[in-house]
Amino acid sequence: MTIKLVTFKTNHTILAEVDCTKNDELVLKEPVQVIMQPTKDGASMGFVPYVQFCDEWKTGITIKKDDILFESTPVIELTNQYNDMFGC
Repeated sequence: MTIKLVTFKTNHTILAEVDCTKNDELVLKEPVQVIMQPTKDGASMGFVPYVQFCDEWKTGITIKKDDILFESTPVIELTNQYNDMFGC
């Protein structure tokens, strides 16, 4: 699995371990929504767990590629922060 940013057609961006199981599906493991928060020192980035109240959050949530606008590679700082949280 690879850590990727997945942006849905709704413009929500999810950071997760991504696995391609079929040509038309992706599996997202431990997905978090990436959010920007304004602070007095400027913008700060944070994570909010995405549908963490289901069993599949840890094992993998299957989504259709038709719902995705694009996939991208996160900058190293974002990947490191994710790895710090989830021990990848």
